[in-house]
Amino acid sequence: MSSISSNTLATYTLFRREDAYFECSRPRPNEHGEPLAIGITFKLLMTYITIACLGLTAISTFILQWKHLHRYTRPKEQRQVVRIVFMPFFFCVIALLCLLFYEQSIYLKPIMHTYEAFCVAALFFLFLEIVCPDEENRARFFSSVDNKDKKGNIIPGGSQLWFNRTYAVVLQFPLTKILSCIVEITTQAAGVYCNNSLSPKHAHFWVQVFDIFIIGGAVSAIIRFWGRLKADFDPGHHALAKLVSFKSIILLQFLQDILFGWLNGKTFKPSAKYTYDDLYYGISMMLTAIEALLFSLFFHWSFRSRIYHEDERAGAKRMPVFRAALDALNISDIFFGIITAFKLLLVKSSPKGHGFKFGAQFGAPKEYDGIVDVPSISEPSRQEEGRKERQVRRERPIRGE
Repeated sequence: MSSISSNTLATYTLFRREDAYFECSRPRPNEHGEPLAIGITFKLLMTYITIACLGLTAISTFILQWKHLHRYTRPKEQRQVVRIVFMPFFFCVIALLCLLFYEQSIYLKPIMHTYEAFCVAALFFLFLEIVCPDEENRARFFSSVDNKDKKGNIIPGGSQLWFNRTYAVVLQFPLTKILSCIVEITTQAAGVYCNNSLSPKHAHFWVQVFDIFIIGGAVSAIIRFWGRLKADFDPGHHALAKLVSFKSIILLQFLQDILFGWLNGKTFKPSAKYTYDDLYYGISMMLTAIEALLFSLFFHWSFRSRIYHEDERAGAKRMPVFRAALDALNISDIFFGIITAFKLLLVKSSPKGHGFKFGAQFGAPKEYDGIVDVPSISEPSRQEEGRKERQVRRERPIRGE
C-alpha cells in the first residue's frame, strides 16, 4: 500500500464511490503533527484530555462500584450492576490505548464493543431479576403476562414463548460479538477490512451488517421486555433510566462511527498540525472518553445503590466486600445463559412442551434450570396464580430514593 503524506487532500470517505484513486484507510506510521500554538501537538493535547477523563471516570466508577459491593444484599441483581457500571472505565482505557498507539487501535476498538455485548446480557439479567427473582416460578410468571398481537388482541397462553425468544436473542449476543470481533481483527490484519468502504467486496460491509442485526436485535429485545413488563418494575429501581443511560452510550458509539466515516475526507483534511490519524482515529477516541465520563456520572443516578441498603430490605444481609467482588467477577451466569440461548435457537421448542432442563449437563447450578419452561396454553390456573403473584409484588414496592 502506497504511503500518503499528511497534507494530501485525497478523500477517504465512508460513502464515497470507489475509483482508481481509492485506498482503504489505515493508521499512518511515523506521522507526527507540528506543535500547536500552545506548544504541544494535537495528539498530545487529546492524550492529556483523555487521561484526565480516564482519571475522573475511574474515580466515579470505583465509587459507585464500592457502594454496591458495600451494600451487596441482592447478589443476582448487583453483580450485573457492577459489570455494567464498569463499562465507562473500560471504554476510557481502550480510548487512551488507541490514542497512544494509532497503528494498534484498529485491533483494540473491537475489544471495547465486545465488553459492551456482555453488558447487554447483564442488563437483561438485571431486569429479569427485578421483575421475577424466583427462578422456580418464572414459567408461571410469564404465563400470566398477556401476549397481544399487533392489533392488541390477546393471544392465549401468555408470554412464555415470547420470553424464550427474547432470552435467545439477547444471550446470543456476547458469543456472536466475540466471533464478529475475531473476524474484524483478522481481516484488519489481512488488509481486507477497509474501514472507509461500504462495498460488499470488503469485510467492513459484512461485519457492519452483522453487527447492526445482532446489536439491533438484542437491544430492541430488551426495550420490548421493559415495555411489556414496565408495570412490574418497582419505581425505586428506575428501570427506564437504566435502559436509557445504557442504550444511549451504545447508540452514541454507533452514530459516532457513522459520522466520522462520513466526515472523513469531506470536513477532515490532514494538515501539518492535524495528521490523518489525529482526525480519523484520535478525535473519535477522545470523544469516547468524554462520553464515558459523562455516563459514569449519570450511572450514579440510574444505577444507584441506596435501594440495596440493608435498611431498605427487610431481613437482608450484605455479603462481605471481597466475596461480593468475586461474585461479580464470576460470569458463569452469562456463560450458561449463552448455552441456553443457543439451545433455544437451535431447537426452537422443547420435546413434548416441557421445557429445557439441560443446565446440569454443563455443570450449571440448579438456578439455571427451568428458566425456559414452556407451559401449555391449557393451564389457566397457572396463569391466574402468576397474575396474583405479580399483583402482590406491585403492592409491595421497595423503599429507596
